[in-house]
Amino acid sequence: MDHHRAHPGAPRPRGHLPVAQAREGGSHVMNRTFAIAGREFRASLSSPLGYVFMLLFVIVGLSLFFFVEGFFSSGEASTRGFFKWIPFLMLLVGPALTMRFWADERKTGTYEVLATLPLTATQLVWGKFLAAFWMLGLALLLTIGVPIVASNYGELDWGPVVGGYTGALLLGSAYLAIGLVCSALVQEQLLALFLGWAVCGLTLLPDLAFWDSLFQNAQWLLELRSIGFASRFDSIERGVLDLRDLLFYLSATGFFLYLNVALLRWRRFTT
Repeated sequence: MDHHRAHPGAPRPRGHLPVAQAREGGSHVMNRTFAIAGREFRASLSSPLGYVFMLLFVIVGLSLFFFVEGFFSSGEASTRGFFKWIPFLMLLVGPALTMRFWADERKTGTYEVLATLPLTATQLVWGKFLAAFWMLGLALLLTIGVPIVASNYGELDWGPVVGGYTGALLLGSAYLAIGLVCSALVQEQLLALFLGWAVCGLTLLPDLAFWDSLFQNAQWLLELRSIGFASRFDSIERGVLDLRDLLFYLSATGFFLYLNVALLRWRRFTT
């Protein structure tokens, strides 16, 4: 059934989406997912907000590294001063890159159109997630000047650099997945942004240093920090790729993507 005849006057989703086939294999599923990802990625690149947040990410990150951390005064060939701020930077940019994905669809009415298309909730969620992940990768690519400049001050250890960027992508993926869930819960982009910041902020609370002065050597605090997102990043940033840390971020990402899929399926049955 043609979805435009079924919903006269309904707004069309942005860009082209593939037509369904009666039976499809894995390649068709992937093609649809990447078609959605490409559509959302192009839409993000055509939006001024996408560039604003990426530029803000780069400016804040470089300012913290070169000025707050005093890179030029120290003269050390190290990127630790940059990567120590990555959890904070990911918290800012993750919900910002995803705030419009579902909230905008619901506000403009294209969410209802998407619900009638021959696309599974999993394809829709993964497509939007991949688009946000590509945007995040582009933002990180713009900071490549950090290790390049640092290498001019001596022999740079590239292990922590690779670990830092790997950890940034893993941590950022988890925050993107959280941001998608928050965007699916509301209709306003700004509300999705603030909700995403709040939820992502909770994941950093266990790692704040002031807890140590209040609860010195408390066993429950150590156990709570085992699920803190920042503490997991610290070991990866040092170049130590522990499988447990990698699985932690991948599990967190998978959990929130599954939550997003479940939320979409529930809405399809209740609307």
